[in-house]
Amino acid sequence: MKIIQYFLLLACGVTLCSCSSGPTSVVRVIDNPTANEIVITIDGKELAIPANSKTKYTFEYGKHNLAYNNESFDFVVKPAKFSGKGFINPTQSNYMLHTIVYSTDNTSEEDYKKFYEKTLHKIPIIFNGEEEEVELPVKVVNDIFIEDEHNKFDYSIDQKMPKEIHENIYKNQTYQDSRTKVYREKEYINFLKNEYSEFLNDEGGKLEISFPNKPIKLAEINQYAFPTINLEKIECDAGKKYLAETLDNWKQLFTLKGSDFASKYEELGGDKSNGNRPFARYKELCPKDTDRGNTDVQTVLQLDNFIRDTRDIHFYIIK
Repeated sequence: MKIIQYFLLLACGVTLCSCSSGPTSVVRVIDNPTANEIVITIDGKELAIPANSKTKYTFEYGKHNLAYNNESFDFVVKPAKFSGKGFINPTQSNYMLHTIVYSTDNTSEEDYKKFYEKTLHKIPIIFNGEEEEVELPVKVVNDIFIEDEHNKFDYSIDQKMPKEIHENIYKNQTYQDSRTKVYREKEYINFLKNEYSEFLNDEGGKLEISFPNKPIKLAEINQYAFPTINLEKIECDAGKKYLAETLDNWKQLFTLKGSDFASKYEELGGDKSNGNRPFARYKELCPKDTDRGNTDVQTVLQLDNFIRDTRDIHFYIIK
């Protein structure tokens, strides 16, 4: 099925924006797009969220627990090198990240089409009970933590997509850019019916549209596991001492909250760590024991990977 293009005008000018978060906590919206009230439990405290509504919640840096629908998981809230946007989706409902292409009015149809085609994804969609695969400039996500580090977006739920954007460009310059907005599934279906009514052949508004909802089971969600290092198998005494101290420091980190967590994290994995990683330091202390094929040394590399992979995100689930 071919989807019509959504063409908007790009105006000249400059728009500035900024975002910030507190130094010891992160505020996140918890959204409930369902038709029923839900009750979640955060760190042992119940929180009721009415149907089709949302609430803001402040998470101190540190380890937390979230329980919903007879399942629970632990997660860490931490500083991030690039502070981003996000929200929490405890029901694992579908959200649509729809991309719109903006272009100056002197852009050729060919150039526009090339840019537009880069935004398309093949997705399953259900029309009147029949599932089809179509190309749309949209990505469907149903993660519990929807963060723009992994799913880039410019406008979150309840933020309007502008009809024009402003960029500093030369006079008569051809230019294309894109912006992505997050929609709840119900709102996105209304958007499709309003903006793509001709394509959908739904002038009477009787076409039933839905999207398959196949979230990853909680047990199968990508969970970050802090590696276990068998220090007894480390023969280099200097390396063994260093790793023992490093592991103790990281274990202590997960017992801290707020400013204490922030300070400790900056020393271990943040900017104050000067980019140091356990494997590099271990290699300095134990140059003869750094064969990457060695199973125990591979475990030290896992510690490096853990620090690197979690550095740029505010929230991650842990085992």
